[in-house]
Amino acid sequence: MRIALPGTAFFSSSLNRLVLLYGMMLLTLFIVIGGMSLVAYDRVVDRDVRQTVLDEHDGLLRVFRAQGGDGLARAIDMLVVEDSQREAVYLLTDASGAVRAGHLSDVPSEVLHRQGWVRFAWNAQGDEVVAYVDALSDGALLVSGHSTGEQQRLRELMMRLGIIMFSLLTGLTLLLGWMLRRALAHSLQSSLDAVDRFVAGRLDERIRVAKGDDPLIRLARTLNRMLDRTSELIGGIQSSTDAIAHDLRTPLTRLKTHLEQARQRVAGEDAKGAIDDAVAEVDRLMTTFNSLLRLARIEGPGDTPTTNVPLDRIVADAVDMWQAVVETQGGSIDAEIAPAQITGDSDLLFQMISNLIDNAVKYGPADGRIQVSLRSMADEVRLIIRDYGPGIPEQHRERVFDRFVRMERHRGTPGTGLGLSVVRAIALRHHAELRLEAADPGLRVELRFSLARDMDENSCTGNVGESGAGAV
Repeated sequence: MRIALPGTAFFSSSLNRLVLLYGMMLLTLFIVIGGMSLVAYDRVVDRDVRQTVLDEHDGLLRVFRAQGGDGLARAIDMLVVEDSQREAVYLLTDASGAVRAGHLSDVPSEVLHRQGWVRFAWNAQGDEVVAYVDALSDGALLVSGHSTGEQQRLRELMMRLGIIMFSLLTGLTLLLGWMLRRALAHSLQSSLDAVDRFVAGRLDERIRVAKGDDPLIRLARTLNRMLDRTSELIGGIQSSTDAIAHDLRTPLTRLKTHLEQARQRVAGEDAKGAIDDAVAEVDRLMTTFNSLLRLARIEGPGDTPTTNVPLDRIVADAVDMWQAVVETQGGSIDAEIAPAQITGDSDLLFQMISNLIDNAVKYGPADGRIQVSLRSMADEVRLIIRDYGPGIPEQHRERVFDRFVRMERHRGTPGTGLGLSVVRAIALRHHAELRLEAADPGLRVELRFSLARDMDENSCTGNVGESGAGAV
């Protein structure tokens, strides 16, 4: 049993996957650019802070050289008491390590045992100090530093803005991706609809081509050339089929007439039997040619049916016609027919259903059952015909729709080999979905039709009542 995972239908679309891939690439690029910008910001801030510390340290050294240790201590005390210098950190010790001036209790003691650049925590807000520790000529130790609090808060602000921008960009990417997918789908939909109508039998259908030379327009032109060539080939085949069928049907009719006249003239029973066999062969040939002509007309160019017809009545008529045949063989047709109305051609639909029941009778067991079910769903009508015969192997279920294709074990069964070809042609003309499935035992044929446009429920119900549709 196959389990459909959530989102499987979304990811099964190549167009959805393409839009999602480009969206993820765009967001990944934004993350990379944001990360690189943040690293660059940290480096620039660190360089600026260190340069500020060195400038202040050089200034203090000039004071030391001009006024000595006492003058340097007075200068540091003046800087510490100024509110504007609160971001700056200063400390001066004598040769014995005793603190002479500066931030006496704010600088960790372990800093005094190192020289060069150091970094240490500054306050409860998580700010840090970048400081330079230098030994003076008299053995004293000078610490000059600067807090990174403002830069850190600016960095946090940038992070918050980056997250907000990333969220907005994600939403914008999803919106643009959806718009791009919809635009591409809309551009392709008209072409696909035209091809579908062509496949359904409207061989004059073509794709509208706009001016320009972009890939979508070139694709439309290429498809139109392909449809033109296909239409020419189909037209040639249909013309040849019609011509052959018409040309041969007349001599076959004359041959049958001559054989019947000869039968009336001969006296021997053996000669009459031989002539009867020849007449039967001629009848089979004429039946085949008539079927080919009928199939050519169905597959040929023509208008799509636009009349609403009661499918339940058509199915009931077909079941009634075949019920007597099946009962004479010891079998039965079990039918459950619900009211259903579709847009179509009554004669073609009746022929299609008759062909399917005929196949079920031919290839099912002589005393077997045939089940016919017609149901009207929320958005479609489903017709199911099931027999209890040997069925059709899965690898041959597409081939049996081709002309003159018959299963090897059914070679001796009467028929032209065109029944399912006609069924498929009529289904395509009505835009119906045709499926062959194993019934274990037997074959299950399912047809799905679209509901009729502007369905008149009262009319449909009346038709069903007149035909006696229901459990037949």
